[in-house]
Amino acid sequence: MSSLTDPRDPPDKTAAEKDKVVWALKERVKELTALHGAARVLEHAGRAPAMILEEIVALLPPAWQYPEIAAAKISLGTVETATPNFARTPWSQTAAFSAGEGAEGLIEVVYLEDKPAIFEGPFLKEERALIQSLAQMLASYFERQAAQEKARNAYNDLECQVRDRTADLERTNQTLRDEISERLRAEEAIRHSQAQLRRLTTELTLAEERERRAIASDLHDHIGQALAVIRARLRQMQSNAVFSGMEKDIEDTLELLDQTIQSTRTLTFEISPPVLYDLGLEPALQWLCRQFQKKHGLRAEMTSEGSGPLVPDDIQITVFRSVQELLLNAAKHARASAVQVHLARMPAALRVEVRDDGGGFDTSREGASMDDHGGFGLFSIRERLRVLGGALRVASSPGRGAAFILEVPLAGSAEVGGKP
Repeated sequence: MSSLTDPRDPPDKTAAEKDKVVWALKERVKELTALHGAARVLEHAGRAPAMILEEIVALLPPAWQYPEIAAAKISLGTVETATPNFARTPWSQTAAFSAGEGAEGLIEVVYLEDKPAIFEGPFLKEERALIQSLAQMLASYFERQAAQEKARNAYNDLECQVRDRTADLERTNQTLRDEISERLRAEEAIRHSQAQLRRLTTELTLAEERERRAIASDLHDHIGQALAVIRARLRQMQSNAVFSGMEKDIEDTLELLDQTIQSTRTLTFEISPPVLYDLGLEPALQWLCRQFQKKHGLRAEMTSEGSGPLVPDDIQITVFRSVQELLLNAAKHARASAVQVHLARMPAALRVEVRDDGGGFDTSREGASMDDHGGFGLFSIRERLRVLGGALRVASSPGRGAAFILEVPLAGSAEVGGKP
C-alpha cells in the first residue's frame, strides 16, 4: 500500500494537492463503505421491507460530504423510513427506483444547512453516482424479491391444484370406503353425540342450579336481611310514635312487612331448597310434598323403599325438578286433590312414581298428555331424562287419574362439573 508521502511524488506536488487527494480518498472510502454496507444488508432475502430500508437509510448520512448536517429518507410504496433529523430543505438530492409489480421508491438525502455549490448544488458528482448505485441496488433487490414471490405464488398455486386433484381422488376413494362402513360410523357418531349431549345437559343442569343457589343466597343475605332491618326500625318508630295517630298505619305496615319476609323465605327455599344439597333426594322430595300440601292444598304423600349407591348431583337435580313439575301439573292442570310420590332406590337404577287422582286422559290420543298435563313441561322432563339414559312412562285413563314413572340408570353415572 503506497504512502501519502511517497518520495516518488513529483517535486512540484504541493501539500495542498496532497491534502486534496487525502480528502478525496476519504470521501471514496465513505462511499464504498455505504455501498458495502448496503450490499451486506441486501444479502439476506425474505426480510420485511421496512427493516431493510431502516438499516440502509442509517448508512446514508455518514457517506455524504457533510455527515454532521446530513439526513436521509427512503420510501417504497406506503413504507417510509427516515433518520430522526430528516426534514425538507432546499438542499436535496434524490434518486427514484422501481421495485416491480408497480411499486415505486425514492431515496432522498438532504443537508440541513446551506453549503457551497459543487456539482449538484452542494453535492459531489460522486455522491450522485452513489445515490444512483444505491437506487439500482434497491431496485434489483426488490424486483428480485417480487419475482421470487411471484414464482412462489405460482408454485403454491400449482401445489394447491395438485392437492385439490389429489383431494378429489381421495374423496372419491373415501366415498367408496364410507359406503362400506357407513352404518358403523353412524352408530359411533350417535353414541358420541349422546355422550356429548349428556355432558352438556349435565353441565347446564348444574350451572342452572348454581345460579338458583346464587339467587337464593342473594335473596336471603341481602333482601331478607334488609327487610329484617326495616322491620326492626319500624318497631323502633312504633315505640317512638305513641299518641301520634300513626300507630295503626305502622302496625299495618309491619303486618305487610312480616308477610313479605315470609314470602321471601318461601321463595328462597323454592328457588334452591338447601335440603336437596345438604340431605339428599329423599328428604328433599318429602319437603317438596309438604310444601305443595301447604301452598296448594294438595294432599301429597311421600314413600320410599330400597337402598343403592350415592346418587350423582345431576340425577338428583333432574329428578327433583321433574317431580316438582309433575306436582305443579297435578295441581294446575289435572285438578287433583291428592298425589302419591314413591321413590325406589335400586343398585343400578332410580325409580320415582308420581300418581295423582285428577281427571286423567286417554294416552292413546296423540297429544293428550301434552295438552292435559302441562304441555312443554312433560316434554322437557322426557328429554332431560333421555339424555341421562332414563325414560318417562305415563299410565292414565279418563276419570281415573294418571301415573308418571321416572326411571334413571345409576350404573356409570358420574358427576360433571362439580356440585351446583
